[in-house]
Amino acid sequence: MDNGHRCAPRRIAGIYLVVGMLWILFSDRILTGIAPEAAQLTRLQTAKGWFYVVATAGLLYWLVRRYALSAERAEDELRVRNEELCMVEEELRQQLDEYEKSQMELHETNQALRESEERYRLLFASNPHPMWVYDMETLAFMEVNDAAVAHYGYTREEFLAMTIRDIRPSADVAALEESVAKARRCPGLDLAGVWCHRKKDGAVMAVEITSHPLDFGGRPAEVVLANDVTERIRADEEIRRLNAELEERVEARTRELQRANRELESFSYSVSHDLRAPLRHIDGFSRMLAEDYGGRIDAEGKGYIQRIRSAAQRMERLIDDLLQLANVSRSELERRQVNLSALAQVIGLGLKQIEGREDATLRIAEGVTAFGDPRLLRVVLENLLSNAWKYTGKRAGAVIEFAAEEQGGRPVYLVRDNGVGFDMAFAGKLFTPFQRLHSADEFEGTGIGLATVRRIVERHGGTVWVEAAPDHGATFYFTLGEEERLARNSDKEDGTTP
Repeated sequence: MDNGHRCAPRRIAGIYLVVGMLWILFSDRILTGIAPEAAQLTRLQTAKGWFYVVATAGLLYWLVRRYALSAERAEDELRVRNEELCMVEEELRQQLDEYEKSQMELHETNQALRESEERYRLLFASNPHPMWVYDMETLAFMEVNDAAVAHYGYTREEFLAMTIRDIRPSADVAALEESVAKARRCPGLDLAGVWCHRKKDGAVMAVEITSHPLDFGGRPAEVVLANDVTERIRADEEIRRLNAELEERVEARTRELQRANRELESFSYSVSHDLRAPLRHIDGFSRMLAEDYGGRIDAEGKGYIQRIRSAAQRMERLIDDLLQLANVSRSELERRQVNLSALAQVIGLGLKQIEGREDATLRIAEGVTAFGDPRLLRVVLENLLSNAWKYTGKRAGAVIEFAAEEQGGRPVYLVRDNGVGFDMAFAGKLFTPFQRLHSADEFEGTGIGLATVRRIVERHGGTVWVEAAPDHGATFYFTLGEEERLARNSDKEDGTTP
C-alpha cells in the first residue's frame, strides 16, 4: 500500500473534525440570530443535529467510497504489476536456464575441441611420415613433427626459421608458388601430388604430398603430409624398363615363332610331298612285285613283301597323323555353335560302313551342342570314336556311347566303350605323342590320335581325362572351357557386366 492510502484515515478524520468544529461554531450563532425564542431555538437545534448527522454521514460515505475505489484501483494495479513481475521472473529463469545450458554446451564443446586438438597433436607428433604446418601467406614453417626432422636432416629450430621454398629445388619454386596461389584462390581445397624435395645434405627425393587448409593460431595455414616415394618411383621405372625389355623379347620370340611356323609349313610341305612319294613308290612297286612276279617268289619272300607294304602304309598313316597334329596346333579357331550329336552320328555311320560290324551298338545322345571350332571338334570325335571302335573290335556285343553331363556347373562331354580297357597306372602316357599301351599287332595305330585330341581340347580352353579298368572298357571325358563363356553370358543377362 502506498503513502496516499496509509494517510487516508487521517485525512478523513481531519476533514470530519474541521467540518464539525465549523458547524458547531457558526451554526449556533446563526440559529441564535434567527430564533430568539427558546422553543423555536430548540426545534432548530434538533433539526440542525439531524442535518449534521445526515450531512456528515453522506460526507463520510463519499470519503470512504473514494478511498475504497482508490484502494481497489491500487490493488488491481498491484496485481497487474505482480503478474508482470512473475512473467519477467519466468523469462529471467528461462534465460538463466538457457545461459546455464549454453555454458554447459560451451564447456563440452571446448572439452571436445581440446580432446580433438590433443588427438591431432598426438597424430601429428607421432606420425611416422614427415608432417609440417606452414603459413599460407609467408610460406614459413609454423610447426614440424619429429619424422620431418629425422627425414630431412634439419633441426626443429632450423625448420622454423625456413620457408617451404627452402626444401624445394630452385626449378620447382615457380610451380610451388603457383600451387599455393591456387590454394589461396580456392579455400578449403585439398592438394595432392608428387614433388621433388631437397634434404639438408643436398640429396633430392621424390615425395607424395597431401595437404589440407586449417587455421593455426589465427593464421591461414596448410598442414602437409609427405611420403617418400623415391624407391617406389625407381621400382616403377625399373618395371617399365623390364616391361619394355619383355615386350622386345616377346616381339623377338614372336618373330622366331613366325619363322619357325614358316619352317614348319615348309617341312610339312616336304613331308606331304617329298616323303610320301618314296613311300608310295615302295608300296606300289612292292604290290607290283607281288602281283607280277608272285609265281617266282616263295612264301617267305611274299611275307617279306607284305611286311614292306605294311610298314610303308603305317609310315604314311603316321605322316598323316603328324601333319594333322601340326595343323590343329597352328590353325585359327573359328568358334560357333556345333551340334556334336549330329557329328557323332555321321562318324559312327561311317565307321559301321567301313568296318561292317553289325553287332556293335552306337548310343548317341540327342541335342548335345558345344561352342567351338566345327572342324577341330570333328577331329576330336573322330579320334575318340575310332579308338572306342578299335578297342571294342574283339568284344561281342560292343557298346559305344556318346553323351554329355554336368559336373561342377560345367558341361562335360564323354565317349564310353566296353572294350579291353587298361590299367589307370599308365593313363598319363595316353595323351603323349607316340605312346601306346597295346602293340601294333594287337591294335593298329600311330599313338598320335589322343595327343591330337588333347591339343585341340586345350586350344579351346578345356581339359581331357580318362577313366578305365582292364577288361571293363574306358570313358574319355573332355571340356571346352565353355563355363567361362556361360558365366559371361549370365552376367550380361543379369546386368552385372558393363
